[in-house]
Amino acid sequence: MKQKQKRQNYTKEFKLEAVRLAENSDRPKKKVAEELGISDLLLCGG
Repeated sequence: MKQKQKRQNYTKEFKLEAVRLAENSDRPKKKVAEELGISDLLLCGG
């Protein structure tokens, strides 16, 4: 039987900083997400 993966919770500060980095960086959003250790889909709202 497969175990469900525990859902990661992020602080409001982490979310705001992630969005700020993605919006203001010259790097692709996928690279920013990778550096933060999150999915680019999570960062881009996909």
